[in-house]
Parts: sequence; C-alpha cells; structure tokens
Amino acid sequence: MTILSKGSVVRMSQLLESFIKLLAQTSGKDKLAKILQYGAKLFGYIVLKRAPKSEWVNILKKLETTSGSARKVWRLGNTLGEQQKIMALVKNGNPFAFLNILALIRQSGMYFYWIFDHLMLSTNIGFTKLDTVKLGYYSSVSWFFGLLCSIIIDLNSLSNVLKKEKTLKSSLLNTNNSTSEENKSITDQYKEVLKKKDEIYLNCVKNGADLLIASTLLKFSKFSQGTVGGAGIVSALIGGYQMWPK
Repeated sequence: MTILSKGSVVRMSQLLESFIKLLAQTSGKDKLAKILQYGAKLFGYIVLKRAPKSEWVNILKKLETTSGSARKVWRLGNTLGEQQKIMALVKNGNPFAFLNILALIRQSGMYFYWIFDHLMLSTNIGFTKLDTVKLGYYSSVSWFFGLLCSIIIDLNSLSNVLKKEKTLKSSLLNTNNSTSEENKSITDQYKEVLKKKDEIYLNCVKNGADLLIASTLLKFSKFSQGTVGGAGIVSALIGGYQMWPK
C-alpha cells in the first residue's frame, strides 16, 4: 500500500481548507450548484440520446431543476450589489464616456436579471402569481445584454493590456542603460500585465460561455442541450477558479 508523503498530506489539507472557504461563501455555493445544474443537463442529454427509457433521465432532470432552484435562493440580494455599482457609475466624473455607458448598460442588465430571477422564485413558491415564461424571457434578455457589454469592455481592456505588454517587453529587451531598480520595476510591471491578461482571457471565455446559454434561451442560436450544459460547466469552473482562496 502506498503511503502518502508528508508534503502530499499538507497539500491535500490546504486544498480541503481552500474548498471549505470557497463553500463558506454564498457565491461559492452558487458555483457548485451551477456545476451540478449544467452537469446534470449535459449528462441528461447524453443519457437521453443513448438510453431514452433509462431512469437516469428523470433523476438528472430533477437534479438540474433542484440545483437551479437552489441557486435562485442563494442569489437573493444580488440586486443590492448591482445597485451600488450603478450609483457609482452615475456619480462618475465622466458618465457619458463610451465605456462608462457600456458599463452602465452591463450593470443595469445584471440588475434586472436578478430582479426577474427573484420574481421567478417568488412565483415558484406561490408568493406571487406571475407568468414565469415571460419572466424567464425578460431575465434572459437582461442577462444577454449584460454579458455582451461585459465582453466588449473586456476586449477593450485586452487591447490596452496587449499594447502595454508590447511596450514593456520592448523595454526589457533594451535595459542596457537602465539601473537594476528600473529593471526590477519593469519586470514587476510586466508580470502584472501578464497576470491581468490571463484574467481577461478567463473572463472572456466565462462570459462567452454564459452568452451561448443566454442566446440559446432566447433562441438566437440553436445549440443542443449538451452544448449548453458543457458551456455552463466551463463558466462555473472558471468562476470557481477565480474565487478560489489564494
């Protein structure tokens, strides 16, 4: 029998501790539920194709529905955070700048996305009697425009970061007349730029995956439920990675 080394035990302990910290956050629970929701959608699609009469079709469908409902509970109050961001954008010294307008549309889209999400939960538990189909449609529209603006903003940020990376790389190649302190400063800046670039790439992939889901819900595209499930898992995993305690 293989005995784990002390280093392996320490790493496993640290991994478990980080996982517990992640799940201690409401957003962390939401990411786990999202993996369950879209994982069930993906595997439900696969099982349905291969064995339509299998009892696993109903089991996975119930898991998808239950985890989706749980996410609605954990997202209660998200409107307050979006409201704060909207107010900060309105108070900005240059609120009519193109990027600020895009950011305002993004946050407004997410704000109404949460509003409709809360109303759907309220109707599902019987507190209100609203049309959940219409609410789902309005929710998807709000989400779609919020994500679209996020991607445009990220692409603009990526363009600026790539330009800065090119400049810093050029500076690193011409350090003959620079002091060691200047070289260290440029190196540190270059590392930060690379880190920022990776973050933007992840955001683009995550928001792109969510945009695929939103566009499918709105019937702008005709992706299969398996593709939608895969996109949801990718988005959830990236979100969980970004939240992972350092």
